Parts: sequence; C-alpha cells; structure tokens
Amino acid sequence: MKPQVLAKELANSIRESQEYLTWQKANEAAKIMLEDFRKKQWELEQTRISGETVPADQEEQFKKLAEIIQYNPYVRDFLIAEMNLNQMIMEIQRIIASALGV
Repeated sequence: MKPQVLAKELANSIRESQEYLTWQKANEAAKIMLEDFRKKQWELEQTRISGETVPADQEEQFKKLAEIIQYNPYVRDFLIAEMNLNQMIMEIQRIIASALGV
C-alpha cells in the first residue's frame, strides 16, 4: 500500500480520536481569543527583534490580555485539548521516524 494512502487513513483515524474530538469541541470564542492573543504576541516579538522599543501602552494592553486569557476556563480547556492533540501527533512522528531510522 502506498504511504500516501496510509497517511489519509491515519488522518481519518486522528479525526476520530478523542484528542481531536475534544480539541474540535473547544469553545470557538476561546479559539478566536487565543488566536488574537498569539497574533499580538507575535507582533510584539517582531517589534523587539527588529530592535524597536515596544510602546508602554501596547505592552500594558498585552499584559492585561494575558491575564484575561490566563483565567478564562474556556481558553484553558482549549489549550489543554490543543496540547493533547499535538502530543499525539508528535508521538506518531516519533514512531514513523524511529521505524525509518531517521
């Protein structure tokens, strides 16, 4: 059987896994809030990397957003579900790499 066919079967199996189903059911608002947070975090990092100074009000706004996210149970549940899904995918990658000797 071709590896591509097996990969499609594996993807279907992952979509049926508890890890994926839990991640998929995570609150949509939490996903949106977290994506916005990650985008702002990325922008701040890019500003720092480019040698620019992050304005104090922008830094303060980011800290407030981080606090809100930290205490939001929907975001926490989403992050846990995302972490579990990523761990499963990394384990699959380790198994394949080990079997191939890479």
